[in-house]
Amino acid sequence: MPCDGEHECMKRRLCLVLGSALALLSAAPQGSGIPTTREDHMQMTVRLPAAPSDRERGAEIVAAARRVMARFPTVEAAERAGFKKFLPGISLPMEHYTNGWWAAEAWFGNFDLDHPTSLLFKRTASGLTPIGVMYTASNSADEAELNRRIPLSLGTWHRHTDDCAPPSGTPIAEQLPPNARFGLEGSITTKSACEAAGGTFHPIVFGWMIHVYPNESDPGKIWAVDMGGSMHHHHGESDAGVTGTPIAYNGLPIPLDKLPSLAVAGGDPRSGAIVFANNCQSCHGIGGREGPDAPELAGSSLAPGQVAFMVRKPRAIDPKSPMPALPLDDRELADVAAFVSGLR
Repeated sequence: MPCDGEHECMKRRLCLVLGSALALLSAAPQGSGIPTTREDHMQMTVRLPAAPSDRERGAEIVAAARRVMARFPTVEAAERAGFKKFLPGISLPMEHYTNGWWAAEAWFGNFDLDHPTSLLFKRTASGLTPIGVMYTASNSADEAELNRRIPLSLGTWHRHTDDCAPPSGTPIAEQLPPNARFGLEGSITTKSACEAAGGTFHPIVFGWMIHVYPNESDPGKIWAVDMGGSMHHHHGESDAGVTGTPIAYNGLPIPLDKLPSLAVAGGDPRSGAIVFANNCQSCHGIGGREGPDAPELAGSSLAPGQVAFMVRKPRAIDPKSPMPALPLDDRELADVAAFVSGLR
């Protein structure tokens, strides 16, 4: 059936691609027991403390991603090898070119660093430039499996959630920003609201995925969730334009040797990672890096007692500090202090 206009064709292509994928994947078994945090339409794994072998594993992953990018330096080279553009006909700042065979390998458990599911190309004035790769895993993967593929201390596995597919005849303006109601950038995020709007709700879309940008020098950027800029609170952008308050953090608010300490019990860094993700990550950033509204904590060499002091008495350090006094109990305080003091 012919399309009636460019927007209608775009919408049909989008629905066909997403519809086919959702039919296959939305009913897949979901892994459980994985420490995660949620933000809008995204579920993300918590950055856990590093195991002794994680640094070596990270170097291996980065080297593999570079090998792959060297094999496919252009879109044409990728297409000749069977990669196809995700959402054809829709131009995006960062394009995913996906290999269906390699995606199936990853889904059914055969993880190969030289077979990423997708190649990532950034749209520039001179054309599409390769910037990274994407590895994937099925929704049934548990914490141990995700950690085996890409350590949870390095990267952030994520998956798209709470999608409300629009009913037939929905205007394209309600499916795309800035006024989207439906889809993965829409304002509808619950099953009840979706059904009330006549849509079809999918609690999980696709499977687990993780991006690797091997040519970046900053570890925070090598393992960034999204280099396209759509996930505002994970890229270090300032909220000055929103709050009207200029933000210029270049480290801790006072020198480390002048930061007071508070007596705190020994804590569990793994539990502290979850406390951090739920209470601190939105300002300090994933793994304490490149937070939009607060000092970078990774590599700060804070002692657990100093972390505890900042949590309990933020305005004793800076009377104008926007940081709230977090309502953590003593165990949560000890755990998050142990986690933050170990960030490197």
